[in-house]
Amino acid sequence: MNGKTFNGKKEVVKAVQKLLEVSADGADGPVTWNAILAQLSTKETATISGSIPDKMVQLAREEIGVSEVDGSNCGPRVDEYKAATWLDADEGWPWCAAFICWLVREAIEEEDILFKRPRTAGAWDFENWAKQQSGKGVELRKPTNEDIKAGDIIVFTFSHIGLAVKDVDSSGYVTTIEGNTNGAGSREGGSVLEKKRHVSKIRSRIRLL
Repeated sequence: MNGKTFNGKKEVVKAVQKLLEVSADGADGPVTWNAILAQLSTKETATISGSIPDKMVQLAREEIGVSEVDGSNCGPRVDEYKAATWLDADEGWPWCAAFICWLVREAIEEEDILFKRPRTAGAWDFENWAKQQSGKGVELRKPTNEDIKAGDIIVFTFSHIGLAVKDVDSSGYVTTIEGNTNGAGSREGGSVLEKKRHVSKIRSRIRLL
């Protein structure tokens, strides 16, 4: 940590700094090293337990605040989500469905399941996956005001997908955690955030049993 470049490769250091969202001056000073160490430590996943839906909710809460880099649909953690799909993780594809694929993959680890995990990058394609896995612990239904539970995968009418983290409330609103959204609720927003959506905007719900 001497403030010099790594073997004179200033451009490499700058590229790393941009990914870490610190000043891209090309020097390996303490700010850069602290950012690297923080990146390595902040995503140590806490111990999770319970049913598969319970685990998905716990995992999703741990991811709130993850963002892509510079509107690119890419970033260190976002690329990990995309790696749970058939996508090339290095390419800038929208990633709301990839986030859900990652949640399912992580939640079913060491679980004895019958269904094949989803790997689709398309929000509405999740319905096709659910139909193919029907009878194997996956249930697809049209939503009702009483039927949505925490841990349900929520497919929206506007080609977007998220995870319910609370049961639907008496006003017909569902609290979700979604990938690739923002404060306005966009499906191209770039971050993992908690949102509230009305059941009228929900196309279907998928429950892992």
